[in-house]
Amino acid sequence: MKHLYVLSSDSLEGRETTKPGQKKAAEYIKNQFIKDGIYPTKTGEYYQKFNVSVTDFNRATLSLNNQKLELISDFYLFGNTHDTLISNADVVDVGFGIVDQQYDDYKNLDVKNKVVIIKEGLPPNINVSDSWENWRKKQKVATEKGALAVITVKKNYQSSIDRIAPFLLYPHMRMHKDVLSKATYIPNFCISKTTYLNYKKEPSLTASFSVDINYEAETENVLGYIEGSQYKDELLVISAHYDHIGFDNGEVCNGADDDGSGTVCLLSLAKAFSIAKQKGYDFKRSILFLAVSGEEKGLFGSRYYTDNPIYPLENTIADLNIDMVGRIDTIHTDMNYIYLIGSDKISMDLHNISEKVNQNYIKMDLDYRYNKDSDPNKFYYRSDHYNFAKNDIPVIFYFSGIHNDYHKPTDDFEKINFDKLHLTAKYVFFTAWELINRDKKLK
Repeated sequence: MKHLYVLSSDSLEGRETTKPGQKKAAEYIKNQFIKDGIYPTKTGEYYQKFNVSVTDFNRATLSLNNQKLELISDFYLFGNTHDTLISNADVVDVGFGIVDQQYDDYKNLDVKNKVVIIKEGLPPNINVSDSWENWRKKQKVATEKGALAVITVKKNYQSSIDRIAPFLLYPHMRMHKDVLSKATYIPNFCISKTTYLNYKKEPSLTASFSVDINYEAETENVLGYIEGSQYKDELLVISAHYDHIGFDNGEVCNGADDDGSGTVCLLSLAKAFSIAKQKGYDFKRSILFLAVSGEEKGLFGSRYYTDNPIYPLENTIADLNIDMVGRIDTIHTDMNYIYLIGSDKISMDLHNISEKVNQNYIKMDLDYRYNKDSDPNKFYYRSDHYNFAKNDIPVIFYFSGIHNDYHKPTDDFEKINFDKLHLTAKYVFFTAWELINRDKKLK
């Protein structure tokens, strides 16, 4: 209980990847590994660090005639924009920003090294191509004319904000290797008609802006290792993601179930195997306890590990992945169940062992409804086991289902069913024990 109380506390601010709360969680997990006698990997480190590319529109500023506009209420920035800093550039109103066969908004206008204001949409009663509805096309023309930036006057600013504010308010991350060839454009700011009309009254207009929205940030997986004896080069991975989503509309999302529950299972399993080892209960194969970051951003941590494995993937016998196992979902009425996903996708041996372990020791209701290829939720593709499965490594994803607090500020410690959490951890322990001590690898 203590581990989850700490990891899902407000002080960790929702454990969002690269943020201070995630760093605190990583340090907590590392220190717990050390305390419980779990060794670092063969690199000598508990951390596997990696970079992500971040786009954060909150870092954009815009001033007109030296009056600062407020993000969201007055303006927003949109699109794949390159970073830049401009002071007191002249602003030119180019109407609808269209250059067509019979119509040219730029006629007799010099916009080089200036900022252009463009109305969204098409001019009334003018025959131009409907393709000019596309703001990218207008932006391209402005770029070719030498403009520094575009300010688009939205037809319905509030409607746009209602639709895309969640996208603008929270940083977006990509694995660094995925953005090397991403095209960037001159900044495209959006304002309301009201703001436009207020400044249109001015005899002249200048714009100053800062676009510093693209940067790299570091995050880390936390790894602990216990070496086996007879087949020590063969490895079982037990994984869980310790990151969460941070904030939602200013409220911290503590992620007690997602995936604080899986993380504390991982910690308890690491301690249990360490104690077994210290008491002389040796096991044939090694175990890697893999607490990954970046799951909520796109399975980043597990992808980084499988792209850069510390131990050869060909020697990895399976991944047992634990994600959201501390609640009773909206389908079941008691705690004595678990969803198993992926157990039969790659290895029937793994599936049969899992079934036998449950029959002999746990006696939970094994629910396979989300394991079906026809499952519309596609949960098989949505947690960290999938990056192992992509590499033809057998997997089991342990999951207790979706509840009404999923990805909300109400996913709190007080709602966790610790009896269910304990039972699931026991199930994973017995399954892992069987896998690391059997004579043959899985088929």
